[in-house]
Amino acid sequence: MTPTNPPPERLPSLTGLRFVAAFGVYICHAAFIGPGRSWMPTELLGPLAVSLFFILSGFVLTRFARPGDTARAFWRRRVVKIYPNHLIAWVLFMIYFLVIGVAVAQSGSVLASVLALVPGVLLVHTWLPNYHLIGSGNIVSWSLACEVFFYLLFPLLLALVRRIPPRRLAAAGVCMAAAVWTVPVVSCALGGAPLPGFPWPVPRDQLWFAYFLPLCRLPEFVLGIILATGMRSGDRKRRMGMWASSALLLASLTLGATGLPPVFLFAAVGVVPLTLLIRATAALDLRGARSPLRTPVMVFLGEISYAFYLVHTLALMVVNHLTGDAWSGLATGVLGLPVALLMAWLLYTLVERPCMRRFARRRRATPGSAPARATADPEKPGKVV
Repeated sequence: MTPTNPPPERLPSLTGLRFVAAFGVYICHAAFIGPGRSWMPTELLGPLAVSLFFILSGFVLTRFARPGDTARAFWRRRVVKIYPNHLIAWVLFMIYFLVIGVAVAQSGSVLASVLALVPGVLLVHTWLPNYHLIGSGNIVSWSLACEVFFYLLFPLLLALVRRIPPRRLAAAGVCMAAAVWTVPVVSCALGGAPLPGFPWPVPRDQLWFAYFLPLCRLPEFVLGIILATGMRSGDRKRRMGMWASSALLLASLTLGATGLPPVFLFAAVGVVPLTLLIRATAALDLRGARSPLRTPVMVFLGEISYAFYLVHTLALMVVNHLTGDAWSGLATGVLGLPVALLMAWLLYTLVERPCMRRFARRRRATPGSAPARATADPEKPGKVV
């Protein structure tokens, strides 16, 4: 995993972009709340934001790969980053379910029910088309299961991508985008009854294969690695800007929603515009240009975005429960937003940041040894820990 160059400039606009994605997921889930639930265009924001997360994750981890890093050190940081927040959020969900009287045990015994929760706790619960496992605990943790798989492969993937000659990186990116499009094409051969409560009438097996299966989401992550490697090789030319990329994304979603099966909306339709958007956003910081995502407020929100992502559905559920399921999704979302932000800030302040500072790197016990040099946290471009 030893990079040829030191970690480059900070990219705080990407931190702000992370909150934009997390907020898109929030709006999507708020649309499910309240009476009269029906399909709305805002429900496209969830799959779109998750795809953005996957591409951005590969980009940021590659861009901020540490000199002389080892796979073991990388995996240690990722475990400390992902699991403490995930476990605390999972416990909060269990407490909420118990308080409102939702039975955890649905099988023949409490022990069997508890054992059924173990895959979700370990973040390996999306590898089989079992929706009792996928939907257990914190529903958004399915994407963390994908990220854990990506992190496991990242040292190997990074080494392989860096062997690609710079002149062929664009072709490699096109191949990965084509792979993203191939996934829904292949999934069309799968069947099963549509999943109740899901906004689109997608067959169960098709939904699992194209949306939840980590292996099928891997091309998005690899595309981010390729994009960051290309920019590391000197690709800083002024190309399509952030607003133009956003307009292309909107146009792609509009055309896709009207002319393609729903399964293509999960990732395929947005993969190219999202890649261009990430490149354009990073280029703003590299050129020192003005960026609406680089303000202190947006950077702060980006820093707590992982915690926000984990607890936002709990905040929506609590507000919906207290209002007696009488409010619309919009009203619940407006009232639930400050609750979710407060919960996210507490989780970030009391769990995520202390764990990263204490456990993200091994402490040397040798007296008089020099302290480790501060380097950029790859999940928070723009912040040094």
